[in-house]
Amino acid sequence: MKIWYQSASSYRYEAVFDDYGKTLEEQCRRALRPDTDVYVTGVPVMMREEDRFKIIRYYHVSQILNNMRKAEKEGYDAFVIGNTLEFGLEEGRGLVNIPVVGISSSSYYLAVMLGELFAIVTTSEHFCEQYRQQVERCGLNAKYLHGTYYFDISEDDMALAVKNPEPVVERFRAVAEKAVADGASVIIPKPGLLPPLIYKVGLTSINGATILDPVSVSAKFAEMLADLKKIGIELSRKLGVYATPDKALLKEVQERYSRVFKIEK
Repeated sequence: MKIWYQSASSYRYEAVFDDYGKTLEEQCRRALRPDTDVYVTGVPVMMREEDRFKIIRYYHVSQILNNMRKAEKEGYDAFVIGNTLEFGLEEGRGLVNIPVVGISSSSYYLAVMLGELFAIVTTSEHFCEQYRQQVERCGLNAKYLHGTYYFDISEDDMALAVKNPEPVVERFRAVAEKAVADGASVIIPKPGLLPPLIYKVGLTSINGATILDPVSVSAKFAEMLADLKKIGIELSRKLGVYATPDKALLKEVQERYSRVFKIEK
């Protein structure tokens, strides 16, 4: 089996993300069977504010969808969107015929199996609101401990902290302890740059509350869904929710929209 893990960072394209990307590979491999191969990559072009502005996400989505089609053509069995805002998840599930897994949604669904209430510890107030909306779309409001559990840190600082993660993890721990005191029994660390730091120090629980590793969880979900697809359990295409265009229609769409598929300067 082969799984493609798609980071929204520029791993393989910018040196600042080298250690981060290699740690993602470790996290995926520890969760997967020995006979499952995983390929971790980023995108050629990124901007540090892509999570904050939806118009910038548009440019990320196009790169991720192109990689999704490439993965399917190259025989990958599943595709993981490792960006916690899950760029291209809905579109991708209607584009390819392999399982497409989101790092956030897979963590949410596992969290409600492992505990009563889950909390998200993140790195900005902006993320708190984005994830609240995401949880609501997943239909899990009743299991989500609402709160602004975050500490401020930049993407580059998190990427560089892989070699010395303890100071950042201590900041995470302080916020997580507050969430646990408020009633959380499962903690989900996000965005995607944060879990590798927690993995590096081996932190798996705080005061009895489970700390999920969204990277390992999403990789394992992808492997599981690929296995289930082999026995006929796969994404529903009922009512066109994830309808996939056939090759002829997809070719026509690409040709027709090619001259306008851009944003004018």
